Amino acid sequence: MRLLRLSLAPRIPPDGRNPSEKRKSSSGEGTIMVDLWKVKGLELFPLLEEAHWDFRISRALQVANALGLFTTLAERSLSARELSAELGTDEGYTERLLIVLCALGLLEKVEGGYRNTLLAETFLVRGAPLYQGDAIAHAANVWDFWHRLEAVVRTGRREASLAELPPPPPQAAHECFIRAMHNLSITGPAQMVAQTVDLSSARRLLDVGGGPGTYSIAFCQRYPHLECVVFDLPQTLEIAREVVAQFGLSHRIHLQPGDWNRDEFGEDFDAVLLSNVLHGPGSHASMKLTKAHRALKPGGWLLAHDFLLNAQKTGPLQAALFNLMVGAYSEPELRAELEAAGFVEVRLMAYGRRGNALMVGRKP
Repeated sequence: MRLLRLSLAPRIPPDGRNPSEKRKSSSGEGTIMVDLWKVKGLELFPLLEEAHWDFRISRALQVANALGLFTTLAERSLSARELSAELGTDEGYTERLLIVLCALGLLEKVEGGYRNTLLAETFLVRGAPLYQGDAIAHAANVWDFWHRLEAVVRTGRREASLAELPPPPPQAAHECFIRAMHNLSITGPAQMVAQTVDLSSARRLLDVGGGPGTYSIAFCQRYPHLECVVFDLPQTLEIAREVVAQFGLSHRIHLQPGDWNRDEFGEDFDAVLLSNVLHGPGSHASMKLTKAHRALKPGGWLLAHDFLLNAQKTGPLQAALFNLMVGAYSEPELRAELEAAGFVEVRLMAYGRRGNALMVGRKP
């Protein structure tokens, strides 16, 4: 299996078909309405993405302001440990917040710690002529209204509480999460992963924690000879079954129920994909990588796709925000995890627009 660094622009799959053509699947499951390789309007998505995700930036700034972080760093630098001691905060999460603030251009990392940039010194240090901290604090004070907005709109009462909203149906949160992963993956990440590596000689790919199966769909649409296995919990695979059927690929994408904490992944695979399941040191990456190594044929490739911080841990922004909420490795840290699990020829293949990256390694 060859691995190539390719353009990140959508390309016509190698089978030569017209990507926009509606066609019947060979399994008779109905018309495939979407080809992930030529989705019209994809270039508009960043506008919507910013609208529904930028609250994270606002909240990180509000919390840093409330802690007095920028004023504490005025005209000096401190390490995460020193700063957390002065602020009375948790060192680990303080460091995660500092990484976000670096990615926002409000702090810079220097030898021995962090310091304000000119932007922060000008607007965020209490007592500065152009200080904006009170305005940011006011925005935090009205945050509760925006949090309760659905209840306000439903009832017409400004003071309505979240308790007045209708309760969600059972399993609603889990299904929403899995379908959200599909929503986000079809807008670029799945295509980026599937076109960055060359699987023209592969026959079987294992998609560990594959959720709705979106990455397997992208691979199968690109490589008509490929079969994929999505490994995930039974309740997740019920959703994947629907999604895969909508794309007419149930005959090539197989569903394997299992729990990665307890079960082996299988064997004799040409490639194993671990997409968005290696979320930093708390994600049990060593265990997952070891099982993936056992599932591969000799010479098979591991594809590790996740949010990835740069080596300096100062960005990119989307990876820094995800690290604050869940966790993320830096590039050297993830490379070390792959090598410790026995993979060779480990290298970074591509960085995506959203702070996601693809790193690969080969089983000897």
